[in-house]
Amino acid sequence: MAEEFIIAGWMDYGDNRDNVLEHFATVARHSRAEPGCLDYLVSADPDAAGRIIIFERWQSEQDLAEHFRTPHIADFRAAVAPYARVDRSLHRYFIARSEDFESAKVV
Repeated sequence: MAEEFIIAGWMDYGDNRDNVLEHFATVARHSRAEPGCLDYLVSADPDAAGRIIIFERWQSEQDLAEHFRTPHIADFRAAVAPYARVDRSLHRYFIARSEDFESAKVV
């Protein structure tokens, strides 16, 4: 059985964040339509000038592998190649259990 997972964290592109974020927006739009992509979000970190926050949720390792073989990922990598990444912190979290959440029900 496929093991669902989340990729979450950030990448820092310094002064080039907004340029990279424009390309990431295209990737996100295409990725959301891919088989096995359950969520895909990238956004500017309002508290860290160069950072892009990343949140992805995938149904399986195979789906992620196929994602990295798509034309929009190749186009993205080529487009952002001129922009040096300053730092990153990105991790994969495997989901053992999930449930609906409502903050009003937390004690």
